[in-house]
Formats: sequence, structure tokens, C-alpha cells
Amino acid sequence: MSYTPLRILAEDQDDLQIIAACLQDALIPLSGIEYDADKKQFNLVANRFCWECEPEKLDDSSYYARVAAGLAFHHVNEVQKRGLDLENKNELVNLLTIHNAENGCIHLVFSGGSEIKLEVDKLCCHLKDVDEPYPTPHIPNHSTEIHK
Repeated sequence: MSYTPLRILAEDQDDLQIIAACLQDALIPLSGIEYDADKKQFNLVANRFCWECEPEKLDDSSYYARVAAGLAFHHVNEVQKRGLDLENKNELVNLLTIHNAENGCIHLVFSGGSEIKLEVDKLCCHLKDVDEPYPTPHIPNHSTEIHK
């Protein structure tokens, strides 16, 4: 597996979309989410799926990679959540995307319809891989079939 640790700074919408793509399908433990109101910083730890890495074959099975990554947003005035119980520290949530609305808010959108909204003075965040990747036989699957 060819792996290079990520270190990305986002200061505009285009940069944020790169971080969002890197974090698509990241698994985030609720215990790894924190907001420091005094520092105006929102942090989370994610188990990021390494979309940029080719799978490795072993015994007719494919193994992919995940890596622990830290994400920090600066200049955060307020954090609002919908559909998440941050007291349930054992729960894992699946990050689908991150987007920046025109109204100075950043939205972290999770599967199941839950969301965290960050009200910011300006867009400034950074993503950094903080460990070595580990193998997983599971690749995220987004079924397009709608059940009625």
C-alpha cells in the first residue's frame, strides 16, 4: 500500500471540499468530539477511509485502509447539533460530507440525518493524519436503491 499522511489547511470553499472528500465515510466516535468555547475551536478525531490508497490483495480478499485523523475548526462562535446525543460516548457516527453555507456556517452532515452546525467568523480548519493506517476488509457502500 502506498500511503502518504495527509496534512491539509482549508481557508476557502475549494479547500474545504478537498477535506470533505478525504473525510467522506469517516467513522467518528462521539467521545472524539469537543468544543473549546474559550479558544473558539471545534475538534474531532475520525477514522478516515483512505480513498487515495489502492486495496491490497491477500488470500483472494481485498484489504483497504483507515487511519486516525484529527480535524480542527478555528474561529467557532457556536456549535449546534441535530440528531446526535453527544453524551453517548460509545456511539460511532458516519460522516457523509462537510459544506460551507453562505451564512458563515459550516455543516458536518452524518448518515441518518444528523448534523453539526458550526457558526464561524471565517473559514479556517486543518486535517492531519495522526497515526499509521490499519487494514479493513470493508469498503463504504452507498446503495442507490430506495426502499419503499
